[in-house]
This record gives sequence, C-alpha cells and structure tokens, in this order.
Amino acid sequence: MLRRAFLFLCSFLLFVSSLSFAPTTQAKAKDEVRISVSVSPSSLFISTLTFHDKRFASQLYAAPYVPARSQPHWQRALVTVNQRTFLFDHDGLLFDKEKPHQYIVSKEMKLRLEELVSSVEKVHYGQAVPWEQVKKSFARMDYGTVIDLETGERFEVQRRAGSRHADVQPLTREDTRIMKHIYQGKWSWKRRAILVEVDGLYYAASMHGMPHGAGAIKGNDFPGHFCIHFFGSSTHRRREPDPSHSLMILKASGALASTISGAPPEELIEYFLTALHEHDEHTMCMATDGFTLPQKLQSIASVKNSEVVIPSDERGPFLVEVPVHIDYFTKNDGNQRERWTFTLRRSSPWERWRITSIDLKE
Repeated sequence: MLRRAFLFLCSFLLFVSSLSFAPTTQAKAKDEVRISVSVSPSSLFISTLTFHDKRFASQLYAAPYVPARSQPHWQRALVTVNQRTFLFDHDGLLFDKEKPHQYIVSKEMKLRLEELVSSVEKVHYGQAVPWEQVKKSFARMDYGTVIDLETGERFEVQRRAGSRHADVQPLTREDTRIMKHIYQGKWSWKRRAILVEVDGLYYAASMHGMPHGAGAIKGNDFPGHFCIHFFGSSTHRRREPDPSHSLMILKASGALASTISGAPPEELIEYFLTALHEHDEHTMCMATDGFTLPQKLQSIASVKNSEVVIPSDERGPFLVEVPVHIDYFTKNDGNQRERWTFTLRRSSPWERWRITSIDLKE
C-alpha cells in the first residue's frame, strides 16, 4: 500500500505541475509520459510512474537517432510517450523498443531520465538490509508478506524459527496455493527474487520453494517450512552466504546490473553459472553480449561445482579465455564433468567484461 501510495502521490504532483502546458484532454493525448520498471522484460510485476510534461515529451520525440549496432538485452526501464516506447538500458542509452534505433539525447535529458527511473526503482525494489538487522523486526512468530518479483503474486507468511535465515510457513491454505502457483504447481529448491514486507518496510530477499522439516500451522496444507534469505544470511550447514540466494537478493535490491558491470572475468563466469543453476535466462544474458546460448545448456538441471583452471593474472586487458571445470547434472544422463572455455572481451579498460562465447567441448 505504501508503495502504491508513493507512486500515486508522485504522479499527482507531477500532473498538477504540468497543467499549465495544455488542457487536460490534450495532455492525455500528447504529453503523458510513463516510466515503467521491472526486474526483467518478462516480469509481470511492474512499477510505473505516470505524469504529464509537454517539454519532456517534445524533447524525446525530437531526439535524433542512429542505427543501433545491436538491440540492448538488459533493459532498465521503459519510457512511453503517447504511442512510442523507448527502452532505457543500464548503460544510460536510449533505444526504440520496436525499431533498431538508438537515440542521441542531451546531457540534460539523460540526467532527467536517470532521476525519473531512479525514483521508480526506489519504490520497485527492496532494501538489502543485513540479516542481523532484519531478524530484529521480523522476529519469531512475526508476520510478513512475500511478493514474487517475476509474477507479482503475493502471500502471507509467519516466521517460526531459524537463526542464520528465516524459517517461515504460509499462513493459510490459500497462501500455500499461491506459493505453489508461483513455482508452476511443483515444489522446487530453485531460488526466486522476492520482497518481504514487514511493518511497511520492503526487504530484498530470496526464497526457495521446497517444504521440508517441521511445520506447526494447522490447516495451511504446507508440509513443513521453507527458507527465506536476506543479505548476509546463510544456510544451516555453512556460515557463508549461498551464491544462488545472494544472486536473487541482488536482483531484489536492484543491484544486479551494477554488480555484473563491475565484475572481473572469473566472477562474471560464476554469476553466469549460478544463473544457469537457477535456470535464470535473463541474468545469463546480462553476463553475455547477447549471443545465442548453446542449446546444450537447456538440458542442464543443476550445476554442482565449478573450478577455474588458470589464475586471473594470466588474462589480457581486453580479451581472455578462461577454462573452467564444470560438474553438472542432467535429468537424462545424470552427473557430468566437463571442461568449458569461456571467452570474454571488453573494448577499453573502463568497459565491462562480457562473455562472447562458450566452448562446451569435454
């Protein structure tokens, strides 16, 4: 409710400030601007700021464009003016969503876009608050609301136990039904990026979808409990954070793109393999330059272990090949061990590394 109220207030104030530009009926037709943010292009959970600004809309329409070298594959926000939709990416570039055009905008326009998109992101994503702080406000027997960042579905939970992370249970039979629907009707250990709302605060978090252990809420049709991880939390077996949960917490906090942008080659490969383990195709694409991934990756059920073969000091400044030993599991062939070679490039020292090819030879 607080998130929706904030967006409504922003929209209302911006609308009032633009009334002098044109009558309301004309503003709706020509001057309406929508800024939409989601965790991935296919996500159904979208936060949108709508306002009217004749000057802003006119400047966007008048912006010159050049042929885009390639379509951006890590969308940050969509900007819609009347019937035209622009794509604003994490490199601060503006594209046409439907045509191969890249728009050239002024420094003033770019700063305004950054300001507007950031304001929506602050509402859309959660706070990466350390677990040691979260567990004080989300104490045992306290209630919270889980919001799945891909589907937008939400359900109520109660924290029952857990010291290194939160052991929680859905409150009711309906909450269990919603949770299972998020996992396409089958319980799974796969992690998902979520928000957990407790007393009006939204925390970036990660959950898996597998009932296990004991459960104590009668009538909720949930055979046990499941785990929710927050920033810095860990599993029962290990004290260091789980890589898959950490990846999803980065997504839920809106920090995944900036983290990938600054990752050195070996770290970028680990993010890619973690995303492969979680079947997170969007994050896998974010780590690459947009090339078509090998079809073989579709058959991998889970990545069990990976080990870089060469040390990082042997890489070049703009091109590096990184051999990695991979242990993975497929449903048809069981356990497999192979040596894959990742090729990564960047065009200058201040550019981000990108995976440009993967050689899957055994």
